[in-house]
Amino acid sequence: MKRITFAAGLLAAAAGCGGEPEHAGSGPVGDPTPVAVHSVGSPGGLDTYRAAGTVRAVRRADLATRMMARIETIRVRAGDRVRAGQVLATLERGAVVAAGSQATAGLGLATANLRRMERLYADSAVPLAQLEAARAGFEQARGQADAASAELGYASLVAPFDGVVTARNADPGDLAAPGQPVLVIEDAGAREIVVGVPEPMAGQLKVGSAVTVLIGAEERAVSAKVAVVVPSADPMSRTVEVRLATATPLTPGLTAVAELPVAGRNAGELLVPRTALVERGELTGVMLVSADSTARLRWIRVGRVVGADVAVASGLRAGDLVLARPTQVKDGDRVRPIAGRESGQ
Repeated sequence: MKRITFAAGLLAAAAGCGGEPEHAGSGPVGDPTPVAVHSVGSPGGLDTYRAAGTVRAVRRADLATRMMARIETIRVRAGDRVRAGQVLATLERGAVVAAGSQATAGLGLATANLRRMERLYADSAVPLAQLEAARAGFEQARGQADAASAELGYASLVAPFDGVVTARNADPGDLAAPGQPVLVIEDAGAREIVVGVPEPMAGQLKVGSAVTVLIGAEERAVSAKVAVVVPSADPMSRTVEVRLATATPLTPGLTAVAELPVAGRNAGELLVPRTALVERGELTGVMLVSADSTARLRWIRVGRVVGADVAVASGLRAGDLVLARPTQVKDGDRVRPIAGRESGQ
């Protein structure tokens, strides 16, 4: 009796072992989880260099006098719009007018003397030397009259183009000195952003390259393009001037920080976001999207930190897809990669 019962038990066990378990070999079941992914790749050896500068008008003029004189009138204030050729300020011109009158009188006397000498020479009444002296005196007097006329013109400050007065540095009664700006005029139209860049980095910039610029204390981002790379360096700062063109209306004088793409030390490295890392003890890995659309934990060896990313020393290849947020799924779950801010696609 005992022998029959034992045999029956063996048959039941054999039947249980020979049956296939549920879902065996079919892999994960259920709807795949949508996940944001990052494509592992090289950054192309580019870093960002932040170059500080300022916003300024494309055309700007510092209006100064070429003569020492008291300011008589200033007809504009900061913020006023002006037209090309408009008289903006005048200087005391008493001495200039007197000098001009004297020069005009001298020219008239020299002209009359030359004509008299020409008649006398025609009548053989004077030698050629006297006629030549009269001609020299006339040319000298004419030069003095032209100089006096030009000096009179310097007694007025005129707008060289249509624009806006951005600075008024003097008032009526102040003494104007040569070379010291009385008014500053800026074109009301196009603006440019001027930054200083070290010479080795300036050599990498190409005219027309797109650049992001942070404007003002709020660091408002605007788009710009490299317009000019000045082919000489400032002897004081040892930097090269780079001018950026932008279509965005900007206020002159605001600070600007240009994020310029330049060759960096991370050329050829594979980078992944630090948010994609899975850390368990001393091990570091990522959730890799496998060929069968499942998430698989892959242990990797990481290198240095590069901003928000980390360099991968081994364990991944360029083009691998890793989950940007690995906490969403478990190893072996079915996933569906989607594009998003974190996808890197």
